[in-house]
Amino acid sequence: MNTEIERRRHPRVPLSLPVVLMTPQGAIKGKTVDISVGGLAVMLFLYKPEIGDEFEVTLKTPEGHEMSVTCKKVWWGKYIFGEILYNGIGVRFSKISPSDLDIIKSMVGEYYGF
Repeated sequence: MNTEIERRRHPRVPLSLPVVLMTPQGAIKGKTVDISVGGLAVMLFLYKPEIGDEFEVTLKTPEGHEMSVTCKKVWWGKYIFGEILYNGIGVRFSKISPSDLDIIKSMVGEYYGF
């Protein structure tokens, strides 16, 4: 029996998109693991921001639309692909344009068929 409580408010879509985090240490490249209208899960190789850190994230949709959103880190974990260990972070959108939010809503809706 699974006793874990689901705290996510929005459905996630498994989607791998290239992202760039603009941090005090410079630009950090990563890939999304999933996306929702509330935020992203991102795989990073070396960088592990602190919970609560806020930064700009740039991502490009499969259709080529590039967006830049302000995000706040809300969790972290580890991802293992092959023999490589990645830091995984979850970020919540703290500032996103209405048009970019509409694009994300459309991607999520297409995945779930609504």
